[in-house]
Amino acid sequence: MTAWSAPFLMRRGAIYYLRVRVPDDLVNLVGVREVRRSLGPLRFHDARQIAARTGSQLKGAFVMMRNAENLTKSDVRNLIRDCFAGLAEDRDRGFEPVSTEPDLEVLDQEGMASDQIRSLSNQLSAGQFEAETIAAAKHMAATHKVDLDTASDERLKVIVEGVVRAMVEAERLYMFRLGDRLAHYTPADPVFAGEHRDKDKGIGLTVDELIEEYCRHKKSEWTAKTLATHRPKLKLLSDFIGGDRRADTVTRDDLRPYPDALLRLRKNYHLSTGQTIQSFQTSAEHARIQPSTATTILARTTALFRWAYKKGYIGSNPAEGLSIAVPKAKKGHRSRRPFTKEELTTLFSAPLFTGSVSRFRRFEPGEVEHRDAYFFVPVLAYYTGARLGELIQLHFSDCVLDGPTPHISINEDTDAKHGEDNYKHVKSDAGVRRIALHPDVMALGFGEFVKQQRKMAGSPKRVFHRIKFGADGQPSTVFSKWFGRFLDKVGLDDSGLVFHSFRHGAEDYLRANKLLV
Repeated sequence: MTAWSAPFLMRRGAIYYLRVRVPDDLVNLVGVREVRRSLGPLRFHDARQIAARTGSQLKGAFVMMRNAENLTKSDVRNLIRDCFAGLAEDRDRGFEPVSTEPDLEVLDQEGMASDQIRSLSNQLSAGQFEAETIAAAKHMAATHKVDLDTASDERLKVIVEGVVRAMVEAERLYMFRLGDRLAHYTPADPVFAGEHRDKDKGIGLTVDELIEEYCRHKKSEWTAKTLATHRPKLKLLSDFIGGDRRADTVTRDDLRPYPDALLRLRKNYHLSTGQTIQSFQTSAEHARIQPSTATTILARTTALFRWAYKKGYIGSNPAEGLSIAVPKAKKGHRSRRPFTKEELTTLFSAPLFTGSVSRFRRFEPGEVEHRDAYFFVPVLAYYTGARLGELIQLHFSDCVLDGPTPHISINEDTDAKHGEDNYKHVKSDAGVRRIALHPDVMALGFGEFVKQQRKMAGSPKRVFHRIKFGADGQPSTVFSKWFGRFLDKVGLDDSGLVFHSFRHGAEDYLRANKLLV
């Protein structure tokens, strides 16, 4: 701590935190002894104002708490909306980078926000909330003078679910502001968008209700990641034909234009929040998604209607035969290629590997060698030919470095059922393997790096735990985007060069030396 002081505010490094001690007689009621929340790398003046305002509200709430059982449905709805309004006030400010690498900072913020959305959404889908989530909901309700500790289990679940929906929507708003600080944001959740469904319009399930029933039915078959991946694809369908429309009135003519609409989607449309399929359209062909991606999205729609017809929710299948023509790739052609010898020299001669100004100025030549995850992941890819996702998901137990042959193990072994740090995926059975590490990798200090990360990690089990998973649940997404910008920085801007080029290079080398058929 420095010489300055401010109520309810603390600082660690460049990050400010709200910190309010819970009175001893209310600890059991609130669920924690201290309310703490990151305010991000703000200016001191801004952080002090937010902390003073929010801290005072919390102090007042501790004194004025009342029983949640007295709340009417209208009160509960207003409470949830108030929670979102309070969160939105802070999240709507957006994010102010503090280093000379704002893109990297924004990418990290996107990763953390998407992780939070995915975690909370999975809990909502399962209808089961972690203790930490319930505690956070209690804190938020307490700021609005509502005591959840004495509520019945049924009332507690209703309010917690609503507050968690507010937390999810606030994170969506934050991600939206990372990309656009000025545009109007429309909440995706109807509770906060003011949308109301006309219950008297027809009978049977609406499209949105059919989607929810489909996801609920498939929850036992799909992993949490699969569910989180499929929901956005089905939301595109809902946007296109109308979520309030009765599913049994959808016709083939209604769906006929849908494949073309998918083909007009702009790249990275899925990174935007609070928008619809109509706003994702683009007339620029080079800026559109690939036909293969559109086909994958459409496949979820055809599967939905096929299931609905089989279950009797609709009288006919309007999506039967709906398809997208995907051009066949030319034989022997691949859009991604391996690095040439000269390109590898350029890449590994960059300040990231030879010395930079600082950790936050990795692209400027300097004297600092920071051998962290951003250093070792490309090095490992070059020497092992492993996929990016396989490297990012490595656990400490997968790195055997003290034996006669140091190696890493690519597998799906985990010691827990849930959580990003325990998620692993290998593309095929053949992908489960052990890869010996070249002496160069060990000479560069990989063993010391793993030991250091193990000491710093605490509960995380991943070696590269500082690199977050993407919003799509894939371990490779965040780093892949960063690596693409890194290639541009060093002048390797050929679209055929990506992180997977390391694997293509290893594959070509092994084939050339008849070590791979």
